[in-house]
Amino acid sequence: MENTTFTQSNYSNNYNAFQLSLPLDLGVKIDENDEVVSFLKAIEGVNLYKYLKRKGCRGRKGYDNVMLLKVILFARMIGIESLEGLEKACRHDIRFMYITQEQTPSFMAFERLMKDYLIVDIDYIFFDITSHIGNLMNIDRSVQYIDGTKIEADANKYSFVYKTRIINARKKLFMKITDAILSMNMEKGFNFPYGYMYCAQEIGYITQYLMEVMVENDINPIYGKGKRKTEIQRWYDTFLEYYMKLDEYEYWLNIIGEDRNSCSKTDHDATMCATKMDYYCNTGLSRPCYNAQIAVSDGVIVNADLFQRPADAKTFMPFMERYNEYIGEYPKYPMADAGYGSYDNYMFCVKNEMELYMKYAMYAKKNEPRFKKKKFDPINWEKDKKGYKICPNGYTFDKYIGETHNDKGAYLSIKQKYTSENSCEGCPFMEECCRNKRHQRILTKDVVLEEFYMTVDQNLSTEQGKELKKQRSIQVEGAFGVIKQDMKFTRFRRRGLQNAKMEFLIVCLGYNLKKYHKYRLKQDKKNRKIQWKN
Repeated sequence: MENTTFTQSNYSNNYNAFQLSLPLDLGVKIDENDEVVSFLKAIEGVNLYKYLKRKGCRGRKGYDNVMLLKVILFARMIGIESLEGLEKACRHDIRFMYITQEQTPSFMAFERLMKDYLIVDIDYIFFDITSHIGNLMNIDRSVQYIDGTKIEADANKYSFVYKTRIINARKKLFMKITDAILSMNMEKGFNFPYGYMYCAQEIGYITQYLMEVMVENDINPIYGKGKRKTEIQRWYDTFLEYYMKLDEYEYWLNIIGEDRNSCSKTDHDATMCATKMDYYCNTGLSRPCYNAQIAVSDGVIVNADLFQRPADAKTFMPFMERYNEYIGEYPKYPMADAGYGSYDNYMFCVKNEMELYMKYAMYAKKNEPRFKKKKFDPINWEKDKKGYKICPNGYTFDKYIGETHNDKGAYLSIKQKYTSENSCEGCPFMEECCRNKRHQRILTKDVVLEEFYMTVDQNLSTEQGKELKKQRSIQVEGAFGVIKQDMKFTRFRRRGLQNAKMEFLIVCLGYNLKKYHKYRLKQDKKNRKIQWKN
């Protein structure tokens, strides 16, 4: 028998060809415990087409908006942040290929979806998907744990503008303008009015008049080294500089507005906030940030929003109104830390039939041994049977001397003033007690606020209150820990309040989807154990 010998030059023994093995349906290759299975079940009952219906346009139809949104949400669920990463995943990741039905949208398709649709309807989409996930997990929305954190904006941290600095600089400029107007009126015989305050438009009229005088007298403005300006041009340049500076001050004051004290030049909606550099450095390093607020119920973020105010106390009422607007109810037990315990927030809770479980500023400090040693602090003073304070020298502060009204907040508050019938001048503790150099100590008392504090103390001392305090630190602070550490979301990628809000709500949806995935795996494991026992 003859042996066959291969003599072809291109023949090789290392033949590494691959045979196509993918099935017609990519879902067959996906494991049942994969994140994409939980993701599709979580949004299965949500009608997203009512928000993402495409607008009529000529030419190519384009990609399905709901499909693009699914890709964005699933990417956030598994930790993909950039739009370029989405484009790459749609080409190479079998899970994304299954969602897109093997379509390959570019990063600009996702950008157009965010710009044209999500920035408008992201609130409705967030609450619809979150409500559906909450129904699947049977969460209790009547208990909400609320907290906030500062997330750095996409802005230069050194491009800050502070309202106080502008106001102080503008006051000095007003004085310079007054002196300049008086001097020019005396030298040139003009009759320009002067005062204590000016607007840019007034100085602009003066500048325009000086330019008209120069034109009438055929005076050409000259600049440069070695050239001598005329006297009228010097006044013109002076007031032109004042006009430009006043116009700049008014521009930034208009951007900052009344509710804020600062902003950033690269992101006008961001506010300068005191942030921590890391765990060990808790000093207030000012950076442009947004105040991100979330409410967590049974591990699910049921409400989320961004605010431009650094303090948490003033965000509570609009945050709760937002939840009521989209869901139609208020939570019965809103639980928050001491930063939210203010007179207005307590009144808001009582008005809307919410229980008082929010701590106030002195809730924990008043029971500290170190604070109790401060015997001249009225909080540590004893009370008589009528509720009047008794100082360390035995004087009873029961003499009513008037009251003060504060209507700057959302609700009117009244503080009563009391003093003692005995004079503090002969008291041996006068120097330590009366630090404001008055001869008589005056105490203020807000009866309504003290009743709120007593109610909070009673509620938090119960077993339910202790459990709410423990769960607040676990759930809402744990949610921020997952978002910042696990999901690596510590800085916004988009500028402007609306764009940053859209980005934050997408992150919160990704967190909820991850939460549902773990819940589904846990339930499947429990069901398998029940079946095995049966």
